[in-house]
Amino acid sequence: MNTKWFFIANANAGRGKAGRMINSLIHSLNNHKFDYELELTRAPLHAAELAKNAIEKGFRKIVVVGGDGTLNETVNGIMQSGRQSEVKLGLIPEGGGNDFAMNFKLSNHVDRAIDILKKQKTMQIDVGKIENFYFINALGLGFDAQVARISNGIKYLNGLPRYLVAVIMALVKLKKFQAEFILDNCTLNQSFLLCSIGNGLSTGGGFLLTPEARVNDGLLDICLIENVTRRRILGLLPQAIKGQHLKQPEVVIHQSKTIRVKTEQILPIYFDGELPVLENPHDFSIELLPKQIEFIIG
Repeated sequence: MNTKWFFIANANAGRGKAGRMINSLIHSLNNHKFDYELELTRAPLHAAELAKNAIEKGFRKIVVVGGDGTLNETVNGIMQSGRQSEVKLGLIPEGGGNDFAMNFKLSNHVDRAIDILKKQKTMQIDVGKIENFYFINALGLGFDAQVARISNGIKYLNGLPRYLVAVIMALVKLKKFQAEFILDNCTLNQSFLLCSIGNGLSTGGGFLLTPEARVNDGLLDICLIENVTRRRILGLLPQAIKGQHLKQPEVVIHQSKTIRVKTEQILPIYFDGELPVLENPHDFSIELLPKQIEFIIG
């Protein structure tokens, strides 16, 4: 087994923020006498390939330098390797949203981030799965997936401001969705605006749609918001940013380890910044796989 660290960096993450800090990262790693290799991603899904290859070479300490999308790809590579229980995964958050990092309040300051890595304090975290895809933070259906798609195309903002602009743009073509959600203990059959399924607590660069979610509790938190008017959406937004929307009458909250979704229409879907194409978009299952990866938390 290789004792070296393997860093996967997306220089384009956060509209280039990650790329601008790579020289500082290398300088700090050398100062701290890290034994490491660093690879830059060159294309979509490259991080998954780099992670799988690193594990095949014997690396067991992998660190992502980038955002939720790069982290998601890396997690998929780790899970596909079949050796996820042997891997320690770290994160230096330098993306546009950095939602998963909010679960642990991770720092993007290079020296602080390296101090966290050196301590190697870990937590076993859960991983979500949908068809052959894995996600580590959140999955969205409906309006929030539409917002994520629009947000990915906005080049001049990052984080929460970018998401808020995307929300306003998505409101122009507000659409109703209908689906049946079969959970562990109940079935929901109703029209809805959005369904946010959280392993983590935050999505969209800082919206606490599932503020009580914990990445190691063995459950997915489901936030279902029923169809509402544009004006009501704008009223709910400030509450959702703070996680204070849970008691509103239009908000339905559940927890479940498995979720089956049956729908006649093809629902917009995203997870961890990715926009997947499902093999069966009319009938698919989402499940939580408990305690899959050792995540470095400081």
